[in-house]
Amino acid sequence: MTTGVYDIDYFEGRRHKRQFIYRLRRRTDEVERVLRRYHHRPLRVIVDVGTADGLMLADLRKRLGPLTFLGIDYSLPLLRAVVLEGVYKGQGDALALPVRSQAADAVIATAVIEHVPNADALLGECWRILRPGGLLVLTTPNPLMDCLAAILGILKDAQHSQTFTLKELSTRVTKHGFEIVEARKFMLSPIGFPAEKTIERVFGPLGLQFMMANQLVVGRKS
Repeated sequence: MTTGVYDIDYFEGRRHKRQFIYRLRRRTDEVERVLRRYHHRPLRVIVDVGTADGLMLADLRKRLGPLTFLGIDYSLPLLRAVVLEGVYKGQGDALALPVRSQAADAVIATAVIEHVPNADALLGECWRILRPGGLLVLTTPNPLMDCLAAILGILKDAQHSQTFTLKELSTRVTKHGFEIVEARKFMLSPIGFPAEKTIERVFGPLGLQFMMANQLVVGRKS
């Protein structure tokens, strides 16, 4: 069974709570950067697995233009929380996506894979719905920092089914036939502070990525 299926409180948090707002914006920044840098052909269809309320897709639409944006989530209350112009939303299981094969140019799954009971099934579904050459953009918490944040009370227990190191997640993605085009850690703080991105660029080469709260893996379908 999928763990950590959120309700309407999650939507309210993403509108009013600093840490929720910040984490959404940082993940959206990373997704936008990756799509602009690595997608070699014009984007037409973007599918967001575990879209929640669809706010990331709405922001991406402002940044990337009026593409076809489809968000899939298990929670009906979250899907119905807000109507977003140019964003289509539908209920579905991440392990059996209601999307036809080779329909998407990019699949986003941010903070999702740690919640599902079968990570390989999720990755297989992402492969299925991607067109050849399409991009898979995954994020997941750094297990060490996620645990520390929960202990310190910065973030409540997110009910994760399984956590992954960056190496473990990259290996899983590769086994499903994806070429890894980027794998790194980001988000020095789960609540954010000024100049964080600049500090992260300095910390990376110094071997201090273990302090980052989130992890990013980008795969290209061969």
